[in-house]
Amino acid sequence: MKILTRAALSCALALAALGASAQTFPAKPLKLVIGYPPGGGSDAIGRVVAQKLGEQLGQQVIVDNKPGANGNLGAELAARLPGDGYNLLLISVAHAINISLYPKLSYDLARDFTPVALIGAVPNTVVVHPSLGADSVKALIALAKANPGQISYASSGVGSPEHLAGEMFKSAAGIDMVHVPYKGSGQSVVDLAAGHIKVGFNTLPSVLGQMKAGKVKVLAVTTRLRSMAHPEVPTVTEAGLDKFELATWYALVAPAGTPPAIVKRLNDEVNRALASPDVKDRLGTLGTDIETSTPEELGAFIRRETEKLRVLVQKTGARAE
Repeated sequence: MKILTRAALSCALALAALGASAQTFPAKPLKLVIGYPPGGGSDAIGRVVAQKLGEQLGQQVIVDNKPGANGNLGAELAARLPGDGYNLLLISVAHAINISLYPKLSYDLARDFTPVALIGAVPNTVVVHPSLGADSVKALIALAKANPGQISYASSGVGSPEHLAGEMFKSAAGIDMVHVPYKGSGQSVVDLAAGHIKVGFNTLPSVLGQMKAGKVKVLAVTTRLRSMAHPEVPTVTEAGLDKFELATWYALVAPAGTPPAIVKRLNDEVNRALASPDVKDRLGTLGTDIETSTPEELGAFIRRETEKLRVLVQKTGARAE
């Protein structure tokens, strides 16, 4: 009986300490690791959230850019940081792809991190040069079926979300197009606008300027729902490819072992930040459709995405370059 009483007392004290730590959190600045260089999409989205989160928490959220290996370097470093609530990592769909793309990773996304909060998704697009003569997804599919292997599409690299979106599109439509990988999306958009390549699966923000200038035509977005920023663009599903969905999503995770009460506090604060008008406006200008979640929902989402993308990577035979 005494042993049981002591065990119960120890448990109660531990829970009380955890609750107290959550109430006093945060007592110092937080760090947000971003595995990409300043100026890119991940960095821009991460900084918007970090600034608002810092305002709400009363402590600065310091962005620490650790670019390299398609986000893997930052994840490796973040996995070794203390799980005390003061360290966060911005992940994206690329991290879910990397699990299958890289044969040996020094971190495990499921084991080494705790899901915190989903931020949102940037739609990929089916985009064409006007000279192709396809004004809709159905027209593009018909053209590709009439000319198998004669149409090329661009992506930002082997195993990139754009590449996988292209392969998913080919499979769903039953067509054959040739993949042309670029080193990043910048040059692929330039070549697409110039007509050197006719089809791309670039993110919506990367092609908006060329779309507005009439140099490219965006036929559809690859997200489940239409873009909040550009609702005039239909989805691929609406064009007849049922349940087609592949977006460039972003989320926050923390090192494993972060106390559940602090994870919940961070989740609440991120969701509150995403609901604020200024953050909505700023993320909207970056082409981001805001999506929120509980930590548990984010964990389930990452598992589903990882499996879906594993199948796609296996189909393409893609390997890290």
